Amino acid sequence: MRRFASVRPALLVFLGAFAGCVSWALWYRVTGSNPPLGIAIGLSVGGLILFGTRLWPLLIVAVLVTYWMFDVHYSLATQLASAIGLAGGSLLTATMIQRRGIRPAELLDPRSLLWVFAAAIAGSALSAGVVALGVLAVGRSFSLLDKFAQQGLGMLLVAPLVLVWATPPRQRWSALRWAGFVATMIFCAAVAALVFLAPDSGPIGGAIFPPLVLAALGWHLRGATTAVAISSVIMLWSAEIHTGPFSLAAPQHQVMIAQMFVAVTAATIFLLATYADGRHAEDKLRLAAKRLEVSRRNLTNMARDSATAVAILDRDLRYIAASPRYLKDFHLPLDVPLEGRTHFEVFPGIEPERHANYQRVLNGEQLSGDSQPFTNPDGSIDYVRWSQRPWYDEDDRIAGIVLSSEIVTAEMEARRKLEEAERRYRTVFEQAGVGVGRLSLQGEILEINDRGCEICGYPREVLIGRNLSEFGVAEEAQSTVKAIDAMVRGEENFFSGDRMLHTGDGIVRPIHCTANIVRAGGGASDYIAVVMLDISQRVAAQQALEKSEKMLRLAQEAAGVGMWEIDLIDGGSRQSPETARMFGLEWREGEYRMADIAAPMGEAQVLALRQAIGNARKSEGPLDMTLALTLPGGEARWVTLQGHYDAHDGHPRLIGLAIDITRDMEADAQLREVHEKLLRLARLNAMGAMASTLAHELNQPLAAITNYLEACRYLTRSRGDPDHSILDALDRARVQALRAGDIIRKIRSFTVTGDVAKTRMDLNAVVRAACAAVRQLKVAAGARIDCDFDPIQACLIGDSLQIEQVVSNLIRNGVEATAGCERREVVVTSYLEGEEVCVQVADTGPGLSETMLENLFEPFRTTKESGTGLGLPICRTIVEAHGGRLWAENGPDGGAVFSFTLPTVSADAETA
Repeated sequence: MRRFASVRPALLVFLGAFAGCVSWALWYRVTGSNPPLGIAIGLSVGGLILFGTRLWPLLIVAVLVTYWMFDVHYSLATQLASAIGLAGGSLLTATMIQRRGIRPAELLDPRSLLWVFAAAIAGSALSAGVVALGVLAVGRSFSLLDKFAQQGLGMLLVAPLVLVWATPPRQRWSALRWAGFVATMIFCAAVAALVFLAPDSGPIGGAIFPPLVLAALGWHLRGATTAVAISSVIMLWSAEIHTGPFSLAAPQHQVMIAQMFVAVTAATIFLLATYADGRHAEDKLRLAAKRLEVSRRNLTNMARDSATAVAILDRDLRYIAASPRYLKDFHLPLDVPLEGRTHFEVFPGIEPERHANYQRVLNGEQLSGDSQPFTNPDGSIDYVRWSQRPWYDEDDRIAGIVLSSEIVTAEMEARRKLEEAERRYRTVFEQAGVGVGRLSLQGEILEINDRGCEICGYPREVLIGRNLSEFGVAEEAQSTVKAIDAMVRGEENFFSGDRMLHTGDGIVRPIHCTANIVRAGGGASDYIAVVMLDISQRVAAQQALEKSEKMLRLAQEAAGVGMWEIDLIDGGSRQSPETARMFGLEWREGEYRMADIAAPMGEAQVLALRQAIGNARKSEGPLDMTLALTLPGGEARWVTLQGHYDAHDGHPRLIGLAIDITRDMEADAQLREVHEKLLRLARLNAMGAMASTLAHELNQPLAAITNYLEACRYLTRSRGDPDHSILDALDRARVQALRAGDIIRKIRSFTVTGDVAKTRMDLNAVVRAACAAVRQLKVAAGARIDCDFDPIQACLIGDSLQIEQVVSNLIRNGVEATAGCERREVVVTSYLEGEEVCVQVADTGPGLSETMLENLFEPFRTTKESGTGLGLPICRTIVEAHGGRLWAENGPDGGAVFSFTLPTVSADAETA
């Protein structure tokens, strides 16, 4: 295929000239005269313009081959003259047209047409002259004018036809347009035949122009050249056979007149077609320019809005648009527009080879580069990953270059650092004093240094490819596999621990092994890095030390004594395991700071301990201090520190013992608690006796009050018109006196015997009575007491007076708690819950502190100035005597909530 492509131009030039010569030979054989149209020279000129003038020798060969094939009886001189004349005239015409810079598509352009005519005249004259010399040399007659007209007409008609059809059209024709073209050509041929081939036709040659004009306007140069060629052949043939309008002239002048008519017609139609084609091209150009402007505007907006570094240049390498990232990456000023400036003006230091690259892109190539250095306008150097590709206009022609780039300076720096780190790693790996190796994710040894081989006791070639677990002891094999799997799954970041290793020397060597997963760039596990350290000497010393420390620890634990040492220079301390246990710490070999033991001691004792240490240092005397510790689990412990000052060769310290005295302190606390309980019991007994005595003594005054009230009622009624308001007040006073007496009797009975009256009671009525009693008190002035009862009536058995006293006491406490508050409210709520009824008394006071909640129901505990501390304990006793329970808590919205429950009974149980 490549060989054929190289010879294809020469073959086409030869075949074109040969076809033209064959047409001449056939015409001559049929008519006996030379044709009036030089088809051969027209095809030759077109071939040389298209494929190059260097192929002119093929024209001579084509003429000589034609003479040989048709056996024309011309002398060799005549044949050579015809061949040289054809080649010389074609070469001269083609050379003049090319030297003028006229492209094939511009051959019929009005601006080029005069030069084309001049070239055709010059070529025709040369060809006719050379042929005339050859013919005259053999003594034959020859008409120079006829030959000149024949060659010139051939150039004017055939060469444009060849060049127009050889040049790609501006737009592809559809099938319908092809059909119209063929119909128009047939119409032109029919009109030409009707006008010029009629035997008795009149002078109506102008009738050929309408179809030719139609072809020129409708199909431009292709239609004009084809229609003119078809019509010209018919017109010239009519002159040969003496028909049509040309038959009116003398026979010797008919061909010449026909040639002149054809030349004028061709020139007119060609100019018309060129004008129509130019107008059409201008319309298309305006439309294309408009579309190009829209595309360029869209492309410009896209480039300006792009988040990447993008710039768009035209064919002259002038900037059309550039993205902000492009300006930023190449250190260009953001306030100076690039549009209209050339690329070389913006970057004057561009290397010469870049110029060639841009030209290659404008020729249709796409170029790219990776990590290439680029000098910015400010002199700094960046590494750039770039690509350059052409962009096209509406006619699919390259309109410019799209530049896209990415600054990879940071990436290059990271790569350099990575290579440096790799070099350092390799140095450390080979020269490390510990064993270093790389394992696969399954534990196989991929790489190991010399020290690792020494620790394992095997040469490197034996170790590579074997699993590290093969050298471990059987007891640790499973845990090693689990550790590797945990790291691979991402459950553990690294492994660090001691292992036993079977060496090639036949011994078991203790090593400390550290391993971690090394991950690839995407985060996937790549391999395991392992570091091995021979700890044989350390293990032996550690075992001896552990044995000694174990004996000391046993002695300390048996005695409950620990040792401590405080460095008076840097403030650190060391503790024995027993001392660390006392402070609730995990023992370690290193130093402890005061912050490590501050939590169990508290801030106050920390300050006291610091002061005691400072005093011992100043006085160089002893340290004796007892600490109360609260361990993290809530356990309380007491420890006494006893120590003395030690100069210790210029590095002073305090050393001493820590003695756990928790048991002694707990025994003292228990003794004090028993003593306090005895005192409270004695006080309770005294209070019980006092309550019984008061109840007994108050019965008589209450009875007297009742009698006096009855006397007052009698005297008031005995009057003629008694005041009923006075009688009503006396009745209420009498009821309250009787109620007070009843309460005192029952309290006395409950205090002495602890018995509760078992009667049915209405809890709602009891609560209402308690609320009414508290509302009458002075302390309840301004307070709001609300009740919210469960709609389901519960059946309760008990002493209603005692329960009323409980509710009254709780409501009164709530009212007193709201004193001084902006909102003074007490809400009493009752609701049924299972087999119990619950009563809640909630207030809007400040609530209860944690200290109050701990001992709220203990006797003689009170926050009131005039309180006895017996109200709440008696209430709890009454509730518990009824089978319920009483407790207190803080409400979710603030205030205190006192709640107690009472058991309910069924109707059957009540009846029984």
